[in-house]
Amino acid sequence: MPKKMMENTEITTVVTVEEKKDDQIRVPVLLPELPNGDGGMKVDQYEHVTIANEEKETCYKVLRGTQTDVPVSVFMQLKQRYPRC
Repeated sequence: MPKKMMENTEITTVVTVEEKKDDQIRVPVLLPELPNGDGGMKVDQYEHVTIANEEKETCYKVLRGTQTDVPVSVFMQLKQRYPRC
């Protein structure tokens, strides 16, 4: 596990950083940005995707205009709405 060193004037402490393990396969997606609304009003550039099953509900936010790695289940939902992503 990676360790970070935190230095103090008298004591040096080592803190173990826990890494989140995500065994899901990820797929890169790039969604087009939305233009600003009338009068220069900013538009939310996030696409919200909710994946729900019997165990839990997970919400994902995908930023438009930036390549983002998402789980396959999110990619399948985005592909239905944006065939060219």
